[in-house]
Amino acid sequence: MVIYSGGIFVELKIKPNKILMWLSYNCLFFSIMLKMLYQTNQNSTIRLLGFGMQAIVLLCYFLEELITLKRKSINCITLILGILVVYQCVITILNDSIYLPYTPIDIFIWPLSVIVYYNFTCHNEMNKNTENKTLIYYFIMCLISVFLIKIHLAGNGNIGQVVFLTYYCLTALPLVVIFVKGKNSRNLCILLCVAISVASTKRTGTIALILGIFVMLVLDAHIQGSLKEKWKRYMYLFIAICIGSGAVLYLENRSGLEIFDRFSKLSTDGGSGRDVIWAITLQAFNVSNLREKIWGHGFQSVYYRLRPGGFSRFSHNSYIEYLYDYGIIGLSLLVLFVLFLIIIEIKFIREKNKYAPVMGMLLIITIFLSAFSYFFEESNIIQPIAVAYGIILGQAYKERKRYEN
Repeated sequence: MVIYSGGIFVELKIKPNKILMWLSYNCLFFSIMLKMLYQTNQNSTIRLLGFGMQAIVLLCYFLEELITLKRKSINCITLILGILVVYQCVITILNDSIYLPYTPIDIFIWPLSVIVYYNFTCHNEMNKNTENKTLIYYFIMCLISVFLIKIHLAGNGNIGQVVFLTYYCLTALPLVVIFVKGKNSRNLCILLCVAISVASTKRTGTIALILGIFVMLVLDAHIQGSLKEKWKRYMYLFIAICIGSGAVLYLENRSGLEIFDRFSKLSTDGGSGRDVIWAITLQAFNVSNLREKIWGHGFQSVYYRLRPGGFSRFSHNSYIEYLYDYGIIGLSLLVLFVLFLIIIEIKFIREKNKYAPVMGMLLIITIFLSAFSYFFEESNIIQPIAVAYGIILGQAYKERKRYEN
């Protein structure tokens, strides 16, 4: 940026796109923390501020895309997401299923998070203070989660929605792994996330987290160069499993959370009634006409129109949700996106890419939450995951180009 001052032109090393990315990253975490805080006291002002932060994030994304329009790095992932966004907008308008402020936020933010961060990190480095900010934000989120869990265990408020937002600690963990260089700080965040996940009694999140950490540690050992270093990492993995198992057993015996009891009921409670919701949604899809099967019923139609069991709720499976909301075409685009992510991870593993471990964790979290919760259908808990995907894909592309040159 060049300004005129005192009769001379002065060049300032300020890039508008970097300011926009700095603002969007901060506002992303502000929106998350405000959403979590809202569930502690149901203050409508906090809720509006949360939506305001998301609106700023969305505005930053649009401006960033306009500024860098001539310098795009398009790949299969960003192309599929671009088509998916346009498709959802068209189907939503045609089916008159616009619900403000949710529709633009939920349709645009998570796909654009992947696209914008990918394009940005292909050519730029993230802000130097990102590590410290991410760590501070994560600790604040963990602290708020403690209050949410207390409300949940006391049986107050909207119990399911209150504890659901502790998932943010799970989905933000990959960003901690990416940016936080200090092992002690990173390991502390992982331990906090495990403790919060177990205390929340959320089965899907706990399984996704534990399996995700396991996959990350295995892949971290796999990509090491020397055999000695590999065995050293495998030993760390064994110790981590022992400590984690001991911690869970201690909590089970001392806290009264009935962790194992919750898991033992998986075969009898149908995943807290998910099997019933899936059956209702699939039956509704089967009796739909051909046009609705192909193109879908519109934005979040399961929640707003179908209302399984007489309640406004999602399908608790993103793929079933997309099948009903956006038809066979919408589901195909979503599945294609996930498949390309898996293909990229396989390539990372073969190349022993340094991003393979965290990418493995991201995929485990994505697969579990999208299969047993609501993930892709709203820009909520998916937001940090989408940012992490964009950063990893962009940095991997940039480093590959450097190596080729």
